[in-house]
Amino acid sequence: MKRKIIVASLAMILIIIFFIESYMKIEYDISLYEYFTYSGQITKEEKEWLKEHGAIIYGADNNSPPLRYVDEESKQYQGLVIDYLRALSIELETEIKFKPLVWNKALESLQKGETDICDMYPSEERSKKYLLSDPIYYQRAVILVPKNENNINSYIDLAGKKIAAQDGDYVIEFLSSKVGKIDYNLTRDYFEGINLLKNGQVDAMVGDEPVISYVMEVLNLKDDYKILDKPLYEKESVFAVPKSEEVLLSILNKGIYNLKKKNTMIKIQQKWFGISTPIIKETTKERYGLIVLFFISIISIASYLFFSWNKELKKEVDKRTRELYISRNDLETTFDGLSHFMIVLNNKCKIVNVNKSFSNFIKSNKENIIGTYCKDYPGILNMECGNCIIRKTFEEGKNYNIEFNYKKNIYEINTFHLVDDTNSIHRVLVMIRDVTKIRISEQQLLHSNKMAAVGQLAAGVAHEIRNPLGLIRSHCYVLKNNINEDIGKMNKSIKVMEKSVEKASNIIDNLLNFSRISNNNIEKIDLRNFIDNMLELNLKKMEKKNITQKVECEYGLKIYFNEESLKHIFINLISNAIDAMPNGGVLSISCLETNDSITILCSDTGHGIKKGDIENIFNPFFTTKSAGEGTGLGLFITYNEIKKFGGEIKASSQIGKGTTFKIILPLKGVEKNGQKQ
Repeated sequence: MKRKIIVASLAMILIIIFFIESYMKIEYDISLYEYFTYSGQITKEEKEWLKEHGAIIYGADNNSPPLRYVDEESKQYQGLVIDYLRALSIELETEIKFKPLVWNKALESLQKGETDICDMYPSEERSKKYLLSDPIYYQRAVILVPKNENNINSYIDLAGKKIAAQDGDYVIEFLSSKVGKIDYNLTRDYFEGINLLKNGQVDAMVGDEPVISYVMEVLNLKDDYKILDKPLYEKESVFAVPKSEEVLLSILNKGIYNLKKKNTMIKIQQKWFGISTPIIKETTKERYGLIVLFFISIISIASYLFFSWNKELKKEVDKRTRELYISRNDLETTFDGLSHFMIVLNNKCKIVNVNKSFSNFIKSNKENIIGTYCKDYPGILNMECGNCIIRKTFEEGKNYNIEFNYKKNIYEINTFHLVDDTNSIHRVLVMIRDVTKIRISEQQLLHSNKMAAVGQLAAGVAHEIRNPLGLIRSHCYVLKNNINEDIGKMNKSIKVMEKSVEKASNIIDNLLNFSRISNNNIEKIDLRNFIDNMLELNLKKMEKKNITQKVECEYGLKIYFNEESLKHIFINLISNAIDAMPNGGVLSISCLETNDSITILCSDTGHGIKKGDIENIFNPFFTTKSAGEGTGLGLFITYNEIKKFGGEIKASSQIGKGTTFKIILPLKGVEKNGQKQ
């Protein structure tokens, strides 16, 4: 289509250029190139030429009224062309002198350079002798015969006849090229020729219509003679200048153009002939014809573009329809190919589409399911209307997500609002997927990661247990060797043994509590005691690396959280902090309760994390530790567990100064002053 628009645009430009060119030709008898050439002012060089040359001499026929003639009474050279030359003299701001001559002498004088300009019909023969200007006026050549002459009806009938014509007139050149033998009687002027016709010495008189009409009027011959209706020709008259005067020709053409713009010839014509006499070319029909042609061309191009556009639009519609059909089939295939249950409902909770997975699960055909309601599928799709996330999605325009149990499996249901062209929610897509294996895998991953931490604690825990066992063994020896001798010493040994057993039991209970698999239930946890237990498990490792601990957390601060997840969060943060301080340092944990949240800060004074790495530490399998020292899953699981309960975790670090993890948990679920908020 772009190509057609370009072609149409080029065609439009060419039509406009053609229209302007034709208009200039009709209106001013010049081409577009000549318009730009002659529409300017006379140049400095041309003014210099006029100044050096002096007055321009016009030499022409002295007796061709009303075009040009010498008035018998005033002896002044006058006529239509003379008036035009006077106007041209004013336009060019230069003097034009007149030199009346017999016509053939006028032509000889111009050729010799004795005169500067003369008006005449252009012809191929004359163009060899003179330089010819743009047209100045139009006129016709006619045949004058007696009224009773019926044998001469056109110039063809002039063959073999005696014809009167002015010597040097173009009409002779014209007839010689059209008709064979004509017996010419050449005269000095039109009066002499018409007198020859009047006296019966010639059969006809040929020449310019304005002059013949004028002479007939003067001699009162209208009743006895007639001008044939069909003219010999209608031709423009131009100014001729000697071949060497190219500058003068350019000056004349500029003057002619300016006079045409002012309609000077029309005004002169009205003075000599009245309004109706066609001394200038009639261009009304040509103008109308050009305008009609222009509009026809515009309409044609517009029609071409319209039909081309319609054709291209139809092609594009067909193409888009095919693409839409293919896309719809692809979408339907994808929709049916998903293993998740996909259900589309309207605002009345009526099912409008389902995929094959849901049909297979329900064990019913798709056609039978469409048109039913969500309440027809209790357990898997039906929910209490007051707490229905499908209804909430329609009302609030939000997507919802919940988990529920159905037939010993865990399912996740997601809702997505679908909007129409007015951006209104008209349907809701419900996606249900079985997440039982995913949840089991998550629990197993958590437990596996935690047991890895237990393995790291094993050496320290074993040492902690050996200490009380050693004390027990030592005091057992004391008791064995001091029976019935020193009651005080025996009581002291018994107390030491009891404390050692209690200490070992506490260590074992703490380890068992940490390693056991818990459920997803939210429990009330004493945050300070929980942190102390986590630090106690790592106490031996911290002492070995000369790490001191600093805890700022109020006793009695309760938090409602999943204990399993909280264990994993703290054991990972503490383990990472210990690994970051191989040469000793300080591990700080602080808790800050605000109006709507609890902030926990876990900081170390270790080697820090690079700026390029800190953005990736929560990504799965990303680790800066050596091979075999870490899986890269600890912080990833920590991040997900915190997010799962609506919290946030951020990390900041400086190389050589340490790292701080900031955990923000929502206040909801925190117990304060014995009352749950």
